[in-house]
Amino acid sequence: MSQNTAGSPQPSTDEGAGESRRRWKDFVTLHIPLVVFVALSIYATINQYHRWQSGVDHSLAYMIQWPIIGIFAIIVWNRYRKHGSFSNWVGRYYRERAARFEAEAEAKERAEVAILEEDPETQAWQAYVAQLHREDPREPPESANRR
Repeated sequence: MSQNTAGSPQPSTDEGAGESRRRWKDFVTLHIPLVVFVALSIYATINQYHRWQSGVDHSLAYMIQWPIIGIFAIIVWNRYRKHGSFSNWVGRYYRERAARFEAEAEAKERAEVAILEEDPETQAWQAYVAQLHREDPREPPESANRR
């Protein structure tokens, strides 16, 4: 780490620039839109409240709806802030799920192979094949090796 003129340590240029870019991107794509949207939903709620007070009855429903929309925006913002985009999260979830299924399938296959190796009929078949190879140790024809 290098020192600036004030004496505080600064990260290397690659790490600092990447982190700064990420923070700026988060600020522009997450935080500013949230503040704007929540401010608009607050304004719409207040506006619908005043309209409801002046006698427009259906404004009561809108007055209730806008805070719910604002809360939903906060929930979505928090979700993106913690986990990134939805597609990244879904992709990671399904990759982990596929790896888990693959591990379970391998474990099941190993268990089946172990059961087959203990099976007397399988052992008899393997002994028979070994005996055939001892009696006729020829190599298979070359055409069989090319496949």
